[in-house]
Amino acid sequence: MNEKFFDLSRVKQDRMINGALEVFAKNGFKHASTDDMVKAVDVSKGLWFHYFGSKLGLYTFVYGYSVKYMILELASAVDENEKNYFEIVKQIEYAKMRTSKSYPYMTMFLEKAFEETDADILEQTAEDRRIYQEKMTGLIKNGEIPGIVDKAKREKFKKIAHYTIEGIVKDKALLAEPEAVYKEIKNYLELLRDMAVAENSARKEGELSVDTVAS
Repeated sequence: MNEKFFDLSRVKQDRMINGALEVFAKNGFKHASTDDMVKAVDVSKGLWFHYFGSKLGLYTFVYGYSVKYMILELASAVDENEKNYFEIVKQIEYAKMRTSKSYPYMTMFLEKAFEETDADILEQTAEDRRIYQEKMTGLIKNGEIPGIVDKAKREKFKKIAHYTIEGIVKDKALLAEPEAVYKEIKNYLELLRDMAVAENSARKEGELSVDTVAS
């Protein structure tokens, strides 16, 4: 990559980054076209290659940039002392929402990147990919669902949360303001949290009833 890219105005940098993110997020690396990027941001193809050398160079740059940007947002939004799984996920989604205000396709791009199979892409982004995966895994690995003692049931709650968020994002991410998408995700996460609390209360009442009968 040509470091002179950073001599451009921030507005122009972001315009080019957003154009690349949009095309890669929608099409993946193999089917992404620099012609589409030119149309998206009205920057000549020659300028793209002047700064990034090739489509691979551009992809590698925007992937590394996205990982660094997202990790910074996560660091400021997620409380490392929080243990409630649903609260942690809400904070992660809040970070993604804030990111979407500046880079609407960044989250979609990072998720699409997990589907890449191109050997050059996997090699060039290996370190950033490892950093991002470790960060995301680390944030939620110790998340707890208070009161749900059955491990299999806890995992089901987590899967429901994951599929719910995935569905909301798929349906609305590009059709609604980031705040509206986050609000709907937040509402569903709070509903799941309340369901877990209610199930825990019912379990305790059941145990109490059994103890009372036994005594």
